[in-house]
Amino acid sequence: MLTLFHYDRTSAAQRVRLYLEEKKISWESVIVDTALGDIDQLPKNFYELNPKGLVPVIIDDGIAVPESLVIIEYLEDKYGGDPSLRPKDPKDIAQMRLWIRKIDEGIHVASRTIGVCLVNRHILQKKDQTQVKKYYKEMRDKVRKKNDQINIELGIESPLLEEAIIEFKSLLKDMNDHLKNNEWLSGPSYSLSDIAFVVYLHRLESFMMRPLWKDLKHLDDWYDRICVRPAYKKAIYDWGDITAAQREKNGKEAFPKLLKYWDNA
Repeated sequence: MLTLFHYDRTSAAQRVRLYLEEKKISWESVIVDTALGDIDQLPKNFYELNPKGLVPVIIDDGIAVPESLVIIEYLEDKYGGDPSLRPKDPKDIAQMRLWIRKIDEGIHVASRTIGVCLVNRHILQKKDQTQVKKYYKEMRDKVRKKNDQINIELGIESPLLEEAIIEFKSLLKDMNDHLKNNEWLSGPSYSLSDIAFVVYLHRLESFMMRPLWKDLKHLDDWYDRICVRPAYKKAIYDWGDITAAQREKNGKEAFPKLLKYWDNA
């Protein structure tokens, strides 16, 4: 059986769970919470599975595949079946890949910046600092490490937070413009690109940020269409979020600052 290393609230793992639930693929869960600043809780061979030491990772037929966007394409290539989650038309496949490129071009980093500035910094500041220093010493993604250190120190005053809000406003506006005349992001059907992006809206909503895009009606309708899918409930809501209360509290407190960044973008 396919094994997924993941934890509840990571957007990258959420998209893999969403794919698996949409395709009704059986899988085994292994929880590895890489956001808690405890390097010692990683499985001993985890850096062999993913050199970055991050989730999600799947083990399928003895092969380890890291990186959520690679994972969902791999699974679609291997399992195919019904429903197909890759567009049929080559121009729609190209559009799907152009959308997905935006994630690696900055949106995922922007998403993490928001999470660290609003919640993770508070969790890490309460932990044993010797443990936290060890966590960052072992972190192999140097950009992630540098950004985290800035965001942990400065919180909502971090200049990277304003950049993240600007990045998201541009993305969400582009999505809304596209969705004016299209039901889905890539072609006539729900696909990998919709799965890839919806987890970010869920993440922003968990920080009480949904009012930021209240005027982007087509985007909002798209989000609601996905949220009512049975697979979405199983992949996202049923796993919960151990930081939900802190996300809500800190998000509400930070909202005036976030709204200012949004309005100035």
